[in-house]
Amino acid sequence: MASAVVGKRSDDSDVDGWTWWQARRLTYNLALAGSGLLAYALSVTISFAFGQTVWNSAGEAIGQTLFLGALFLVVMGVANLAYLLGPTGEAMLRPRDVGAYRRNAFAMGFWGSVALPFLVPLVNFAFLVSHSSGF
Repeated sequence: MASAVVGKRSDDSDVDGWTWWQARRLTYNLALAGSGLLAYALSVTISFAFGQTVWNSAGEAIGQTLFLGALFLVVMGVANLAYLLGPTGEAMLRPRDVGAYRRNAFAMGFWGSVALPFLVPLVNFAFLVSHSSGF
């Protein structure tokens, strides 16, 4: 029987930790895949904007994209292992306000993981700017 306490979000603390975290894993993975794809597209766009040749042929483009996509799947696997820190931390720390812990821990992990792939185009941009300005 679910409790209907006014002012309390039933999705935060009425459910056991593992179930709560697992219910958000698909959202996490879809956002991570989307950010990886967008970061790759941004990196390629930046390279083209600076007149850099990214690929010499369509076959090379397909091969490089498939290789980097497979590599990113491995990175996503590692990210999913790190995702387990959420329910593990909850079980070890046993916070008083479980709902706040879950929301904050998920948000920090989610946004940190989504932002991380954008380091690649950022480094690519910095490298291209430094080489184009003669530093």
